[in-house]
Amino acid sequence: MNEKKIDIIYFDAGSGHRSAAYGLQRALSDLRPNWRINPVNFIDLLAHNKVSSPLIRLGLKHFNWMFAREKITDIIPSIRSSFFWRDRMSVNAMSKFWGESPADMAVSVTPMFNPVFYQSLRLANPDARCVTIPVDYAEVTPGYWFTPQIDQDYLIGTKWLAEQAREAGISEKFLHSIGGIIIDPRFYAPPPANPSGEIARLGLDPQLPTGIVSFGGQGNNMANEVTYRLSQDDLDINMIFLCGRNKDVYEKLSMMETPYKKLVLEYLDETPVRYFQLADFVIGKAGAMTINECLVLRKPLIVIKSHLQSGHQAWVRSSGTGIVLESTAELGDAIRLALGSDHYRQNAAREYHRGIFDAAEILCELAETGRAAKTAAA
Repeated sequence: MNEKKIDIIYFDAGSGHRSAAYGLQRALSDLRPNWRINPVNFIDLLAHNKVSSPLIRLGLKHFNWMFAREKITDIIPSIRSSFFWRDRMSVNAMSKFWGESPADMAVSVTPMFNPVFYQSLRLANPDARCVTIPVDYAEVTPGYWFTPQIDQDYLIGTKWLAEQAREAGISEKFLHSIGGIIIDPRFYAPPPANPSGEIARLGLDPQLPTGIVSFGGQGNNMANEVTYRLSQDDLDINMIFLCGRNKDVYEKLSMMETPYKKLVLEYLDETPVRYFQLADFVIGKAGAMTINECLVLRKPLIVIKSHLQSGHQAWVRSSGTGIVLESTAELGDAIRLALGSDHYRQNAAREYHRGIFDAAEILCELAETGRAAKTAAA
């Protein structure tokens, strides 16, 4: 079997895109261990563009700072700003990234910028196959994921996305269905054989239920409020706090005295599957990664309402796989409900899927068949 080179493009806005890229790398490497499969931060693609690169770096840094502090109430202006910069990126400058050994396939789990990514690759390799995998339940605004003017395949994980793709004018021959939003394949691993022993080794009480608080790799100041609110409730629980890259949150939670045992962790290079497996419930935002991690592990998800993820929140509520709260003041009752009923676990089991493995198999087939069609670039 011929060796293929596949580049998986992500960016660090939030955390789900990086997680999806590295999870996809693992799934593909398991199927084709002799292929060269590389996650690529899209900032590296911009390195030769001396104008766009520093400005977009600053833009991403500012977005993540605002996101971690709940200061963004409407994401559409940020998206429109990204469209502005996308249209001004130099395809020729970006093509230098691919060099003399361009990828046979580019797979993007990043929205908005794919037209220029794919055009730049095809300057270096006209026969490259390009594939976009949306990692949201739906497109928040036209042109975010679906750009029919550029020849590309799409791996679609929800009915909403499929409907939007057709409305955007994407041909059926470019649409490939997968079971759900892709996540790290390690979430499908068997649970620990001795969870009580694992919990005890973490310094927690194995006789009590354990919750996990996760707001993604960037962390979120909301974790401080969650910690305080839980201290006001009469709950016999353990808590694990994943603080991501937010050092302020990590330091505050580490020093905070609580009536319950807790474990506070900084950003982890490895996906925190082990901690999710040990949890009886999860508290966080309704990010697509978090939702699907909970579905696969059959964990009740308690969502703190956010202005940015109304569509995802609506799905959690309608599917009955979790509880959406207006504020952290409702946390105590929500935890009691999640622990006292199998309703949410049963609904999560109903929504279980193997989307990451579907995606890996389809990508292998697409890479081995080559570019299916050639259309004029916009």
